Amino acid sequence: MSNDVADNTPILVGAGQVVQRQVSTTSAMQLAALASEAAIGDCGAPGIAAQIDTLCVTRLFSDMGKLWASQWGRSNNPPQSVARRIGADPRHRIYTQSGGNQPQSRIIEFAADIARGERQLVLLCGAEALRNQRSAAREGLVPEWDETHDEPLEDRGFGEPVATRQEIRNGLSNVIYYYALIEQAQRRQRGQTVEQHRAAMARLLESFSKRAVANPYSQFDGYRSAEDILQAPELSHLYTSNMIARDGVNQGAALVLCSVGKARELGIAESQWVFIHGMAEGGEPELSRRDDPARSPMAALVAERALEMAQLGIDAIGSLDIYSCFPCAITAVAEPLGLPVDGSRALTTTGGLPFFGGPGNNYSMHALAEAVHWAKRNPEEYAMVTANGGMLSKHASGIYSRRPGRVDWGSQATWLSNEAFVKRPVVADPRRGHIVSYTVHFSAGESPHAVILGETDTGGRFVARTAAGDSATATVMLAQEPVGLAVTVAPPDGEKLYFQLAR
Repeated sequence: MSNDVADNTPILVGAGQVVQRQVSTTSAMQLAALASEAAIGDCGAPGIAAQIDTLCVTRLFSDMGKLWASQWGRSNNPPQSVARRIGADPRHRIYTQSGGNQPQSRIIEFAADIARGERQLVLLCGAEALRNQRSAAREGLVPEWDETHDEPLEDRGFGEPVATRQEIRNGLSNVIYYYALIEQAQRRQRGQTVEQHRAAMARLLESFSKRAVANPYSQFDGYRSAEDILQAPELSHLYTSNMIARDGVNQGAALVLCSVGKARELGIAESQWVFIHGMAEGGEPELSRRDDPARSPMAALVAERALEMAQLGIDAIGSLDIYSCFPCAITAVAEPLGLPVDGSRALTTTGGLPFFGGPGNNYSMHALAEAVHWAKRNPEEYAMVTANGGMLSKHASGIYSRRPGRVDWGSQATWLSNEAFVKRPVVADPRRGHIVSYTVHFSAGESPHAVILGETDTGGRFVARTAAGDSATATVMLAQEPVGLAVTVAPPDGEKLYFQLAR
């Protein structure tokens, strides 16, 4: 590689991953530290840990609410927990916001900082130990995960809300409900029945399972055919348990990002340098306000902008990982890029969140680690990673190669605005409308219930659900195509809206 690469050019020089399949007392912080040690070792030079000026940890699921809260304790400063274990003393300790976009988004941020001379060597890492957290007691184990540190921490909180209050108050209490509404809208646009769409999802995901069984860092064993995927336990009338992200994992991943000047100073060989060729990020409106709930225009724009920066077409990408928490998240990116969604082209390098594992907000760190290692093995080729957070709410994409990159990341605009998007108004007291999308869910021991995304005659949007005890409406919706049917909505009960099919 020539000496004309500027010292302030940001490069990825190390990547590491860990997986623990047996239940133990190992904490997420321990897994993140192990992954960090692997990433530092991957740099191929001594003295890396002592030179880290910024240590950034992806927010843990266990710090995001009661659903995932750990009974075994937590660290009050995750970056310092990792730093102490690897012998680092960073000036900046950052704990990210929530969202699966975070690993790629933080590369965008820190690459710009490095290009401007504000940072020199950054360690990004994260992990989840939800498998240990949930199963330790059954194994007779008592983990002790409380850690207290006094060092300063930049805790960035949860980030901007990605749901309307009306959505949350009317049954959209879990991401599976949101993605089912998106999935259903995609199905309707394709003119497929529910069964046809389920079969298409299974064919696509079968190709992900094939990759997962070949990946040594996968959490879950065993190949899943399309038939296996369809026959798995049902979570709703649309999804089985093999179609969505599985968060019961013990996985960690880490990356080392630095300037070319720092790499030269530390003696990191040029064969370890992976350049950034394109990056972009942006956000969607809340689901109720999206003009077309089947599409994610920002996901497409972000991916297309990254390719444009790199001056590449999608066919030039040799290694591709599209975020795969739900099937519609894959197709929302793949279809606008002209990629097949029948399993004929590999759309994952890990095996995807349903089969490789869904380590919370940190999944795309694993995809990025795969991209770095692939680029090192294939120095003339390009790798691409796409990521999303929320309900197709926050998007980030990046393109990587051993070929020298020429983008000035210190001045390159990477944030894409959604200001020009059509945004539907949310109606607080709809009374009448029609169904734009829907989902029917089954809770253990309970009758099925339905949630709809509705639209009024004037184009306003609302979210409503069936009232307690009204299983008849959900049953009727399962027996026919309900999209487009008229509904009546009772006057708001506080902030709750209950609908029935119009007679």
